[in-house]
Amino acid sequence: MIFNFQRLFKNLKLQAFLGIGGILLFFRLFVNADGSLPLMIISDLLVLITAAALIIFLIESLNSMTLNPLSLVMNVGILNVILFCLITFSGSIFKLFFDNVSERIQNPGVLLYLAVFVYSFIIIGCMSYIFMVFKELYFLRQKRNVNVYFNTMIVFIFLASVTYILKDYPELSFIKNTFIIITIILIVINSLKISWIAFIVKKEKISLLILSVVISVLFVVNLINSTDSNLHSKIIYSFSPALSQLTTIIMLYGAIYFGILFFTVLFHLPTAEAFDRKAQEVSSLQYFSKLITEVLDFNDLADTITEIAVKLCNAHASWIVMKDDSDLKTIANKNIGFVDANLLNQFIFRSEKREKRYNTFFMKLEKFDGIEKLSEKYSNLAIAPLIAHNELKGYLVAAKKNELLFDEEDKNALDTFSDYASVAIENSRLLEESIEKERLEKELDVAREIQRKILPNKNPAIDNLNISSVFIPAFEVGGDYFDFFDLENGKFGFIIADVSGKGISAAFVMAEIKGIFESLTKVYESPKEILVKANNILKRTLDRKTFVSAAYGLIDFKSEVLKLSRAGHCPIILVRDGNVENIRPTGIGLGLNFSSKFVDSMEEIEIKLKENDTFVLFTDGITEAKNVDLEDFGDHHFERVLLESINENVDGIANKVMREITEFTKNTAQHDDITLVILKWKSAHNKGGEKI
Repeated sequence: MIFNFQRLFKNLKLQAFLGIGGILLFFRLFVNADGSLPLMIISDLLVLITAAALIIFLIESLNSMTLNPLSLVMNVGILNVILFCLITFSGSIFKLFFDNVSERIQNPGVLLYLAVFVYSFIIIGCMSYIFMVFKELYFLRQKRNVNVYFNTMIVFIFLASVTYILKDYPELSFIKNTFIIITIILIVINSLKISWIAFIVKKEKISLLILSVVISVLFVVNLINSTDSNLHSKIIYSFSPALSQLTTIIMLYGAIYFGILFFTVLFHLPTAEAFDRKAQEVSSLQYFSKLITEVLDFNDLADTITEIAVKLCNAHASWIVMKDDSDLKTIANKNIGFVDANLLNQFIFRSEKREKRYNTFFMKLEKFDGIEKLSEKYSNLAIAPLIAHNELKGYLVAAKKNELLFDEEDKNALDTFSDYASVAIENSRLLEESIEKERLEKELDVAREIQRKILPNKNPAIDNLNISSVFIPAFEVGGDYFDFFDLENGKFGFIIADVSGKGISAAFVMAEIKGIFESLTKVYESPKEILVKANNILKRTLDRKTFVSAAYGLIDFKSEVLKLSRAGHCPIILVRDGNVENIRPTGIGLGLNFSSKFVDSMEEIEIKLKENDTFVLFTDGITEAKNVDLEDFGDHHFERVLLESINENVDGIANKVMREITEFTKNTAQHDDITLVILKWKSAHNKGGEKI
């Protein structure tokens, strides 16, 4: 079980108060202290200790609450009203239940004494709470350590209360009088130390001014009534002379404190509005400093800016004008309609010079010819620029309805506030861009994963054919495509294609092409026929700006023949017997023409395969790779690398090509997708190959 030690601590204080009160009740019921000075002093000490225990408990309870000085003052006023009723009507209340209370007060019976005890405890409770409030108000907003002054006053209040019993001993009364005088002096000194007044707003100060007058009068009236020879005074004095004196001192303290408080508030009133304004500026800037580092929606941020601007300048309306290319856009209008804001924008920025102002300026609407069109009669405007990274992003506009003008303080406040607002708006914009970038990156991750699954994850293992492939997109995804098809009757198909453009749009077309060729290769065998059918299908999906270059080949392992067609793609390189040959069957790109011209241009050739024939299929990302001087890698460089590495296996050839390209293009960014497919024929027969 977990104990709440703070609550337990409070309960102990309450238990201490009740325990001491019980001891006091027992002492007064069973010990006759009349005529014995030591016993009377012990009785008074028990009373004061009981009051002290209650004060400590109340202070501890109050520490867990949010202190509002105006509420504390109001509570003191309510308690004074209760005390006034008790003091005024105590005689009538007691006479309802007891006869001859004044005569019996010195020798009360048990019932009367219990009534006196309860009444006195109510007074102790009221005095304890009032004293606790004085203590809290004394230390509220204090910037220096002033404990010694208050603690000294407590000591002398205690001494003045205890020694009040010496009233009946004339030869010792000077001690009582000395302590009382010193206590009053300390009360006056401590009452002058009021620091919290400056931190409340003008409206609260006006309320406090009225309350201080009322409460001062109540303290004085209660003080006068409690010093009369009425039943209240007799009851309290008979119960405890120390309590009687303590009550008098606290009431005197209240009269002095609230009297001084009245004049203090009165002197603060002329500067209250200026102080409230400065406090509003500081709190607004502090709040905005916090907003700069927080994640905020742009619209919420803009609404907050205009809301604070209205309070900051005592304006009636505010809105933001953002620059959108050559246009001005109104957003976050506060207390003004879009129509009115746009009408005023036309008046403010009808001069091109005003659109380029980088400092806060004021405008009167006397010369505004469209003022009759406004739903509200605005009279003055303040316009502050919103600048980020030395670039004008827009304006913050504040408007007043009355004839009061914006002054220099308004200008300074708006200048400072608009700087913070500019930073906050820029941060919010960058945040939105960052979120959008993150979203796009996630989409690209998905597209990259899809493309990875579309392209072959490994090269086919075929006895008569060694295959190697490389694909490097210029961006996260690319528009190059290659694939292999294991067909029936000992035949093998392969394709390479290049979609015009780059990035996601090209990748989507590439994905569609894969589906098309996957389907066509299961129905048709001829490379030419497959490319013609693919062109017809793409007619429904490709726009005029998009086309696809492709080359499709079919190898018949039984006859050792390669059939090949090309649709506007790079030539297929054949390396045979130490020579390089560029094979260029005629044909235009897919999507460039959908008439019979496409069919007529398409050529299908056959090549009789020979041992170690090496076919290289590639996209122009290889030959057009550029160095720092913007020179192309080129066909000759590419063919030279192929010849130098022809005796290696296909993976060795591919690695050699990619190393050369990397070395050639170092310190430059890749600008196009790179795809390389190498096929080397390994036949069991040693027959001469010929091109048919």
